[in-house]
Amino acid sequence: MKRKRRLKKQAKLMIFIIMGIFIVMFVKYQNNWQKDNQISEVLKILNEKNYDEGTLKLIHDKLTAEEIVDLENKQKIKNLELFIKEKYYLHKNLDRYLTYFTTHPEENPSDIIALVNVSGDYEGYSHVKEADLTKKNLILVNKYNKLAQSYIPDGLFNMNLTYAYENRKVNQEVNEAFIKMYKDAKEEGYDLFVTSAFRSFDYQQTLYNNYISMYGVDYANTVSAQAGFSEHQTGLALDILTPGVSMSDFKNTKEYEWLISNSYKYGFILRYPENKTHLTGYAFESWHYRYLGEEIAKKVFDEGITYDEYYAFYLDN
Repeated sequence: MKRKRRLKKQAKLMIFIIMGIFIVMFVKYQNNWQKDNQISEVLKILNEKNYDEGTLKLIHDKLTAEEIVDLENKQKIKNLELFIKEKYYLHKNLDRYLTYFTTHPEENPSDIIALVNVSGDYEGYSHVKEADLTKKNLILVNKYNKLAQSYIPDGLFNMNLTYAYENRKVNQEVNEAFIKMYKDAKEEGYDLFVTSAFRSFDYQQTLYNNYISMYGVDYANTVSAQAGFSEHQTGLALDILTPGVSMSDFKNTKEYEWLISNSYKYGFILRYPENKTHLTGYAFESWHYRYLGEEIAKKVFDEGITYDEYYAFYLDN
């Protein structure tokens, strides 16, 4: 008898579970049907605005339901397909793409998208927001994302003098990654050395002011960050040279060639590449490497984009 009652209870429980699954599937199906129906209706409206079939297909395939509905309330957008078809298109930036395109019609849509996504259509140090500390090793600090004056990363300690100048501070993860990279490079005949790591807000302010005194504001802004806007304050950036070689000459060394081909394997990327000043805000720095962790560093390397672009599309979207 007890066994029969237990079996009945189990049967009832199974029935409730099956009914629950059925209800969830039905609601999901109904919601999807309503969403698909809504999209179809909006696409009909867009078709009436004389969008061609190719553009309508791009809209359907690349945009979310909310983004498609957003187009319903806009007049027909000339050249919309030029932007939507691009890989790094962000619908939230559409109006800014179009505004920039109006004044720069000669520029390639993919270049406009890259520039606008990283806020390069704004003046540096304008439209500033607080850097998102929840991103941890993936935090973005640039001319539009700022750290507080009081910010000091946790777990900083001095690097061993074998690998860096005195009092160069990093956290444990960055330190271990660099040591691994250093040793592998050494085995292949390359000599790496850290000349700069963590910098405090106050130290960066002094450095920036010195550049202004020597070269003026315009030049200073291409080679140095204002206090609070420097990656070095995160403790995740390293200036890497080879002993006896200046910063200006490092780009001509075999160590530089090795780093740009291999640093991502250890979690580092070249942060300010050549010919990318319009996206990063800074002139080419062959010595400045940023730690992201091996997985993300490889993705940035494989896609051949700056970290500003990667962050805007994958992490802040």
